Amino acid sequence: MTRTARIPHLHAVILAGGSGTRFWPLSRELSPKQFVSIFGGVSLITQAVQRVSNLTEDGGVHVLTNERLRDELQNHLKAQPELKGCAIDYLAEPVSRNTALAIALCAAYLVARDPDAVMIVLPSDHLLENGERWERTLRVAIGLAEAGRLVTLGLGPTRPETGYGYIRMGAPIEGATEGDTTGHDVAAFTEKPDRATAERFLAEGGYLWNSGMLVARAATVLAELDAAGARAETPDSAPAAEMAAAAREVAALPPKEWTAESARERFAALPAVPFDKAVLEVSSAVAVVPAELDWSDVGSLAALEAVAPPDERGNVLSGNVVDIDSHDTIVYSADRLVATIGLKDLMVVDTTDATLVAPKDRAQDVRLVVDALRAAGAREIVESRSSLRPWGSWTLLVKGTDFQVKTIEVAPGQRLSLQSHEHRSEHWVVVEGSGRITRGSEVFDIGPNQSAYIPRGFTHRLENPSTTVLRIVEIAVGDYLGEDDITRYEDDWSR
Repeated sequence: MTRTARIPHLHAVILAGGSGTRFWPLSRELSPKQFVSIFGGVSLITQAVQRVSNLTEDGGVHVLTNERLRDELQNHLKAQPELKGCAIDYLAEPVSRNTALAIALCAAYLVARDPDAVMIVLPSDHLLENGERWERTLRVAIGLAEAGRLVTLGLGPTRPETGYGYIRMGAPIEGATEGDTTGHDVAAFTEKPDRATAERFLAEGGYLWNSGMLVARAATVLAELDAAGARAETPDSAPAAEMAAAAREVAALPPKEWTAESARERFAALPAVPFDKAVLEVSSAVAVVPAELDWSDVGSLAALEAVAPPDERGNVLSGNVVDIDSHDTIVYSADRLVATIGLKDLMVVDTTDATLVAPKDRAQDVRLVVDALRAAGAREIVESRSSLRPWGSWTLLVKGTDFQVKTIEVAPGQRLSLQSHEHRSEHWVVVEGSGRITRGSEVFDIGPNQSAYIPRGFTHRLENPSTTVLRIVEIAVGDYLGEDDITRYEDDWSR
């Protein structure tokens, strides 16, 4: 990747453990909102990595997720050509306990490797302007962080939003200026005000939205957690010191042991508290840098209004859509033809296996649908029918009780891992291109309209040695068909 100016000791921590329930059906538990690529052509998490990878030294990008999602994240990011050559450190926290413990764990992990580490903590699922203004904002924040401050990035409010926290700026900080960007002390935090208060903040000025982005020395994060716990000024800050202690204990282990039972028990015993509540709102070391950047937290499906320009009736139509006489409506189709007539102020979101129709002003309530589907045991909240892999992709066509049918595409020159399955056999039929198959001790080539059978338990590998795409149909039969029924013996991506 082309680099700009590297910033010594800068480490980017990208928080990527969320499931994005308010973005269903585009978001699933194993393919969450940060995987969505309809904003700008690449996924939100790919954009997050791009935003910081040119500023950190090699090995300075760390993605923190959960154990269940770690492999899917690796598969997704290693398949992105925009990130070729970018070394990413994948970490899985023992148990998800909100951002205070997650940030503490990463801070302890970084301090042990680089005592001078400065960490920038970023969400993985936001739209955020990249470029010179972004880098200038970071440089001011990093300067303050090196001086011992906890620095949050604030965004200028554009509407009386009640879903965000607000920061009231205090006095400018001497010397913390670059161009038209200046750091400020923090006068007050206000958590998600009512509409009247939000309207007053917007009219008065001097208030910023709390973006959730943090810049600080890793050692400062731990010290402020200790201090907040000692002061115990609020119920949320009382366990902060215990969080720091638990984070140090777990971070001392090799990352592959972070999900061991002892580490899980240690984290599970602690409360789930946001870092803002545990530390920022009680610390005297907090600063804010106003970030005059284009930004969206992509908080609900209403964000689809940014995917395409509205037509003359205010509709945003994206994908394979035909509309007659609708107004102020969002219609998105991932694949199938969707036709709409005479709708007003609605959202229609269609994917290969699920369709959502709702009023635009009920966008935040999509999570209630997810709750209902989870109670019913619906697989549609867990995974979608298609998944990117470093070597290509697969799409599920049909799934029954003990069989499933997929199409698999392998990019030129790529190969799957050498693997076996305990619970299923597979039958492969080539429909396009040519491939090479390893089956036990056999290695043989296969072309269009030819097939191969892989018995349960056999080691096998599919490879595309050609210069064109290899496409096969896979029929799997077995008593368990989950993606975790796989044992890898060799893998080009070290999964």
